[in-house]
Amino acid sequence: MREQIRSFLDNFLYILLWLIFAVLVTLTLFQLHGTIIAIAVYVVNDPSLRPYAWNTGSVVLLNRLLWLIVGIIWLGWVTYTYEYLSEGSRQKILSKRSFRLLMVLGAVYLSSYLVLLFLA
Repeated sequence: MREQIRSFLDNFLYILLWLIFAVLVTLTLFQLHGTIIAIAVYVVNDPSLRPYAWNTGSVVLLNRLLWLIVGIIWLGWVTYTYEYLSEGSRQKILSKRSFRLLMVLGAVYLSSYLVLLFLA
């Protein structure tokens, strides 16, 4: 009975971690999207940096393209982390893998945030 409860809790833990990482990657990708769009607006507003024939309409098109790319990255990340955490749970290294994923997300979020602070 004790082994069944432990097995259930292990399975519940990696699914809970997976859901938490799905939320965190969503927030991180929103931050990354905002950073890329802010850079594009900065480039369009500065005449010395603006590429030929770029205007605010180009930023709108870039925005739509980025949503497609961000959606693909999100779907790949969520699918990958489910398998990654599931395998980590079976190998009893779930905490190491969770920490690695958290560090990657934290680094991307922090770098995007710092770029936005630099542009402000």
